Amino acid sequence: LRCRLYSASWTRPRQVTMLTRCSGRSRAAQRFPVPESLLEEAAVQPYVHNCFVNVWEGRYIHRFCIFFKRHLHL
Repeated sequence: LRCRLYSASWTRPRQVTMLTRCSGRSRAAQRFPVPESLLEEAAVQPYVHNCFVNVWEGRYIHRFCIFFKRHLHL
């Protein structure tokens, strides 16, 4: 899964590949993103959340799934 990572450690976003997991062994099984593989210190504080954001641009709607980590300093 290709995605854009906006990290607090970098000044610009980066294109990265996110790992995915399957819900089963068949080809029809759903795949789920694993954002913990991209976030720093996920083993120490693995509280990863997500939300959906819709952006209307004229008659077009862009839908994004945003992943973020709950952290003491946020």
